[in-house]
Amino acid sequence: MKIKKQAKKEIEELEARIVAYQEMPARENERRVRIGGNFEDAVKKMSSTPPVSSDDIKAWAKKQREDTED
Repeated sequence: MKIKKQAKKEIEELEARIVAYQEMPARENERRVRIGGNFEDAVKKMSSTPPVSSDDIKAWAKKQREDTED
């Protein structure tokens, strides 16, 4: 009986940490998966994004390297 109560308490603590983590602002170079979103909305959002050129990708990769080196 004690183990079940302890496990339930741990699960509730983890859920609270997940919710608190999701509410924190994300940095520009950080990607997070949002719980509770739906697939159709994600597809609509991805389909409305403009295409990316290879020069843009190079610039993005360079910026990512600089950010991680700092």
